[in-house]
Amino acid sequence: MNGWGEAGKDRAEQVSPVPSPQQGKPLVVGILAWCCAGWSVWAFLTVGDLTRYLLALSSSKLANPPSAGSLVVQLVLVGLLGLSFAIALRRTWNPTSLQWAIASRWSPWFVLVWAFVFWFTLLVNYPVPLQAHHRDKFLLVGSAGLLWAVWFLLRPMSLDGFLNGRLYGWLKIGLMNILVFIVVGEATMRLVDPLLARSGLFGDKQTPANLRPHLAVRGSVRVTNSQGFRDRNRQIERTHQAPRLLALGDSFTWGAGVSYDDAFVTLLERSLQSGNQMAEVINLGVPSWGPHEELHLLRAYGIRFRPDLVLLSFFVGNDIQNKRGDDTNLPGILVVGGQSYYVHSNGNWVHDIFGPERWYLYHNLNYLVRVGRSRLLRSVQARQGAMAGEWVPLVSRQQYLRGIYETSDIYLKENSPFLDRHWARTQRTLLEFRDFLRTYGIPLEIVLIPHPVQLDRALQTEYLATVGASAEQYDFLKPQRLLRAWCEENEVRCVDLFPVFEAAGDSASRYFQNDIHWNEAGHHLAASAILPGLQSELSRLR
Repeated sequence: MNGWGEAGKDRAEQVSPVPSPQQGKPLVVGILAWCCAGWSVWAFLTVGDLTRYLLALSSSKLANPPSAGSLVVQLVLVGLLGLSFAIALRRTWNPTSLQWAIASRWSPWFVLVWAFVFWFTLLVNYPVPLQAHHRDKFLLVGSAGLLWAVWFLLRPMSLDGFLNGRLYGWLKIGLMNILVFIVVGEATMRLVDPLLARSGLFGDKQTPANLRPHLAVRGSVRVTNSQGFRDRNRQIERTHQAPRLLALGDSFTWGAGVSYDDAFVTLLERSLQSGNQMAEVINLGVPSWGPHEELHLLRAYGIRFRPDLVLLSFFVGNDIQNKRGDDTNLPGILVVGGQSYYVHSNGNWVHDIFGPERWYLYHNLNYLVRVGRSRLLRSVQARQGAMAGEWVPLVSRQQYLRGIYETSDIYLKENSPFLDRHWARTQRTLLEFRDFLRTYGIPLEIVLIPHPVQLDRALQTEYLATVGASAEQYDFLKPQRLLRAWCEENEVRCVDLFPVFEAAGDSASRYFQNDIHWNEAGHHLAASAILPGLQSELSRLR
C-alpha cells in the first residue's frame, strides 16, 4: 500500500472538497498525524515493558503469577497497535492518499476528544504490572483502537460512510454527554462533599466504605450495623463508667466463617459483662485490612468512642508482609462523603493521580448502588423467610500452600530486602498506633494470631517438600519473636496466642480446612486466652 494510483486519486477527488497540497495541510490532518505518531511510539515502548515483565516472571515471588499467555496476548495487541498507527501516520501525512482526503473533512475537536478518551483509558489501565481489573479494560480499548486503525487503512470509504451516519451521530452525542456529566458531576461532588459528610447521607464520618450496612449475617445481630460493621449499633457518647474496649483487626476480628455469637470479640464482651452488664467490646474489624488501614480507622472514627483500651489483632501470616503480589505500595486513603475509601496504587502516575478511583463522583455513585442492592437483597430475603450466612472461601490444598509461599519471606532465617522493607513499614505503623493512643492516655494491647503452618509440623513438612526447600532455611516462629521484642522495647502489652494454641494440641481442629481462619473452637480458645490479661489490665486502669 505505497500508493493509491490513479484510481485512488479519482476516489479521493470524489471526497470533496479536499484542499490541494499547495494549500497546506488542514489542521485536523496535523492533529491526527501527531496522535498517530504518539500512539505508535507509546505502543512500541509498551512492547518493551511487557517483554521485560514477561522475562522477569520466572524469578517472581508471586504465588499466583499472571499467565504468560495473557501477557503474550497483550504484547501482540500492543505490537499491532504500534504498527497500525505507524502506517496510519504515513498515509495521513501523504496528501495524495485517500486517508488524507477523508481525514481533512473531520472535526479537529472531535479528533482531540476521541484521542483523549482513547489514550487516557489506555494509560490508566497500563498493562505493567499486570492486574486483572486493568487487563480486561486495556484489551477492550486496545482492540477498539486496533479496529479503527485497520478500518482506516483498509476500508477508508466505509469508515467515512460510518462517520457520516446516524449511529456515529448518536455516539458523539453520548460521548459528549458522558464527558460533561463527569466534569460537572465531579466538580459538584467536590463542592458539596462537606455537606454530604455532615448530613450522614453516605453513612457516619470516616467509616469504611467497603462495608455494607444491614447486610445479613449469622448470629443474634442478624445484620451488620448501620455503619457496616459486624456488630450491634453502638452509641458513640459514653453515658456510663463501665469498661469500653475497641477491637481493631481484619477478618479474624470480624469473625469470618463463624457466627457473630462465636467470634472471640463477642465472647470477650459477654465474659466482661458477667461482672459488669454495661461493659462493651466494640468490634471494628474489617476483612482484608492491615495495620495501615486500621490505624486510619482508629484516628478518623474509632477514637470517637473514647475507649479505655484498644485491642489490635495482628495476624502474623499477612500483617507484616501482606498476602498480595503487588503490595509494595500501601493503599491510599480518600475520604469522600464522610467515608474512607482505600484506593490502590501501582506506580502508574496517570492511574495513581487521575484514575476513576480518585473521583468523588465515582465513589458516591458506587456507594448508592451498593446500598440499594443491599436493601433490595434484604427485602427479598425477608419475603422468602431466609437469611444469608457468611462463608469462608474454600481453596484447594495446592492454592493453600501457594498462599503460604507468597508470604514465606517472614519465615526465612535470613532477612530478604523485601522483608526488611515490610518489617520497617510495620514498625512505623505500630509506633504511630502507640503514640496516637498515648496522646489520649489510652493503652494499646496487641494480640498475635498464629498461622496454621506455625503450629502444624505435618503442614510444615508438606510445604517444604512442595517448594523444594530445607527446614534449615526456615524459622517459623520468627514473626512472633520480632513482634514481642518490638512490644517489649516500646512498652506495649502483647498477648502471643501461639503458646496457648500449641499447648492445646491438635491445631488443625481449630482452623478451617485449607484456610487461615479459626473455626468456633479456635475463637473460643483465643477468647479464653485473652480474657485473664484483659481483666487484669482493666482492673489496673480502674
